[in-house]
Amino acid sequence: MVIDPQFIWNGIVVGSLIALAALGLTLLFGLLNFINIAYGDYMAFGAYFALAANVGLGLPIVVSVLIGAVGGGILAVTVHKFIFSKFMDRDPIVLLVVSIGMAFILRNVIRIFWSTDPQYYAVPVEEGPSFLGVTFLPEQVAIIAMSLVVLGLLFLLLHRTRIGIAMRAASDDTDLARLRGIDTKRLVIYISLVGGVIAAFAGIMLGLDSNLRPNMGFIALIPIFAAVILGGIGDPTGAVIGGYVIGIGQEVSVAFIPSEYKPVVGLVLLIIGLLTRPDGLFGEATR
Repeated sequence: MVIDPQFIWNGIVVGSLIALAALGLTLLFGLLNFINIAYGDYMAFGAYFALAANVGLGLPIVVSVLIGAVGGGILAVTVHKFIFSKFMDRDPIVLLVVSIGMAFILRNVIRIFWSTDPQYYAVPVEEGPSFLGVTFLPEQVAIIAMSLVVLGLLFLLLHRTRIGIAMRAASDDTDLARLRGIDTKRLVIYISLVGGVIAAFAGIMLGLDSNLRPNMGFIALIPIFAAVILGGIGDPTGAVIGGYVIGIGQEVSVAFIPSEYKPVVGLVLLIIGLLTRPDGLFGEATR
């Protein structure tokens, strides 16, 4: 069977947003050492913040995207400071349960303010150019461009700034970083801000690709978690590569199975990855 190149292009688009979201999640896990289920709702809130600016205030989509990203970062810092920080000395399972409760709260806040109806950004609907049987929609090109820009800036932050290097050091060994004089409490605030901004960008990209719904981030968590674990928890490069693998795998699978089973593909790829590369794609231990 010949695979339609359109599926591959769609996979790159979906992989771009999964890769970005997976990078933010793996950074948060590396330092906080618990799986934040509310991360998907940070994505949704960032998307709805941008919607409020774009549709509610009539601002251009570019400005609205930046407002949504800032709003997502502020939300993540606020939730950590007033909720998660109170449980940091408890077992990670306690934090996991707290994050589940926080996810339900955030999702229902969205339902209260924006209802459960699908929402759309006020962007022009344009026919994209076609080349070699592939149609390139403008919003798809924007998603890939946004993802590459944000990923590039993040890797510069992690490898070329003192804060970024401290983040990677604390992610590898929090206790050793603390002994070396790194203020890990302040670093947690920084990483929460960065993680929230990344989640918001990913949520906005997801909204551009389809529509906005209160549970959009929660549904996206399955392939995002699969990408993080496949790439090796705590490994930023692995998370990004894992995101593209999951995204392309899901979209290409449409040539063989009904589209409603796409989410299962991510879990299958995750299991295959754990069986063949249990320490992650690049050998980083999955904790």
